[in-house]
Amino acid sequence: MITELQKAKDLMDNEQYGSAINILNKLEDLPLKSENFRLLFLSNCFYNIEEYYLAIDTADKLLQKDHKNEYASQIKYLAYYELKEYNNALNEIIIFLSHNEANLYKVTLEELLIDIKEGFINEEATVYKIQELAFKNNINI
Repeated sequence: MITELQKAKDLMDNEQYGSAINILNKLEDLPLKSENFRLLFLSNCFYNIEEYYLAIDTADKLLQKDHKNEYASQIKYLAYYELKEYNNALNEIIIFLSHNEANLYKVTLEELLIDIKEGFINEEATVYKIQELAFKNNINI
C-alpha cells in the first residue's frame, strides 16, 4: 500500500491528478500516518483540478485526525479563497493559528497585516485577531 501512495505522489508530481485520485480512492485500511498522507494528497489533487469543495472536505477530514496539519489547513484556506469565500478563508487561518504555531502561514500573516495596513481588512474583531496571531508568532510589519 505504501508503494501505491508513492505512485500517487509521482503522478501528482507530474500533474496527473486524475490518475492519482483513482489510486488514492482505492486505498483502504491504511495505518494512521499513511491515511493522513492519503487524505493530504487527495485534498491537494482536488484543489489542483479546481474541485474546491472536495478539497475542503478532504482537508477537513485530515484536520479532524491531525489538527496540527498546517498543509491541510492551507489547502482549505486556498480553496475558500478560490471560491471567493473570503470570510471562511480568514476563519480557517484564525481557527488553525488559535491552536497552533505558524510555519507555512507566516507569509500569509505578513500579507494579512499589509492588507490591514492598506485598509483592505477593516472589521475590528478580525483585525484584532490577526494582529494578535501575528504577535503570537513573532511577525511584525
